[in-house]
Amino acid sequence: MRREGCSEVLTCLAKEAKKQQAYRRVPWNEMSNTCFLMYKNDGLRWYHEGIAELSSSAVVEFGKEGVIEVDVDSHALLRVNGEEVKGVEHNRVLDLSDDGERWEGDVLDEKPYGWGVLYDSEGEKKYQGFRMGEVNVCYGRSYYPDNGAIEYEGEIFEGKRWGRGIQYDRNGGVLHDGNWWNNEHEYRVAQRVLNYDNQLPTTLEQLRIHNVMGDGKEWKPLDFSCFLNLQLLEVGDYCFRDVKEMMVTGLKKLRTLKIGSGCYDISIDPPRGCFSLKDCPELTEVHIGEGSFSHYTVCEIEHLDAVRRIKMEGRNFQNAEVLELRSDRKRMRMMTRNAKIGIAYI
Repeated sequence: MRREGCSEVLTCLAKEAKKQQAYRRVPWNEMSNTCFLMYKNDGLRWYHEGIAELSSSAVVEFGKEGVIEVDVDSHALLRVNGEEVKGVEHNRVLDLSDDGERWEGDVLDEKPYGWGVLYDSEGEKKYQGFRMGEVNVCYGRSYYPDNGAIEYEGEIFEGKRWGRGIQYDRNGGVLHDGNWWNNEHEYRVAQRVLNYDNQLPTTLEQLRIHNVMGDGKEWKPLDFSCFLNLQLLEVGDYCFRDVKEMMVTGLKKLRTLKIGSGCYDISIDPPRGCFSLKDCPELTEVHIGEGSFSHYTVCEIEHLDAVRRIKMEGRNFQNAEVLELRSDRKRMRMMTRNAKIGIAYI
């Protein structure tokens, strides 16, 4: 009994570890659009929730149960939790109820698993797209039951309209064309202040974070690279003090990055931590307050074509032997009061 219980626990932990690896393996730098919430936590682990696009036809769904990757154009289920799916039967007809509801398409273990068409008990097309078990995922079309016209076509998260999609009326007229959140229209939020709500929508253009935020267990790695529309990022004082890794990379619209005092001040022995700021071509100003990143050992700043000034108030990166600024712009200025840091212009 004890062995069996231990085996079940280890199996569960192995599955959770595999999901976490799948989150990290998704190539954030290849995303063309994101529409999900950052860092939800169930007490055991963190996870994202929502939809992202990797290309014109590749869509990824992030959720508590893991990561689903599909190709809309080819109707292919690419990967689930980072692994290719084996054993899927195509072009199957599967009866779902005694009333006549059926599924025609991809099937695994006698359940819908991939692309197909869902018919209601009257034989009318109800849904066409990706489906896992009883849940519509990633992308699909729903239909009006009375005339068979398309009601919605676009991205879907766990059966909800989520991401980019179009809602039609019964005559084919467009009612809403744009982003959706949790079955509701998402009119682009220009600005968001993080106080006690960790659910950050990645469509934000401006993000301001209050003082003394981000002390939860979910804030261990902190990657802002999926905020593709972000233009301004301001972090208040004494935020994310236990974060071991901060990444701001590939943000093509980011112009200003300001980090307050005492942030990312993780006190561990031996010291470690990595700050990565790369490939933000519109970024002009970087300001890091006193004592932030004081225990970090790695600072990577490169490919900031428009930056004019980087200002550090002091006691930043005290455990980093060398701070490297990689840029072709000779007019870029570096201001620091931290005498321990050596500066290499490359």
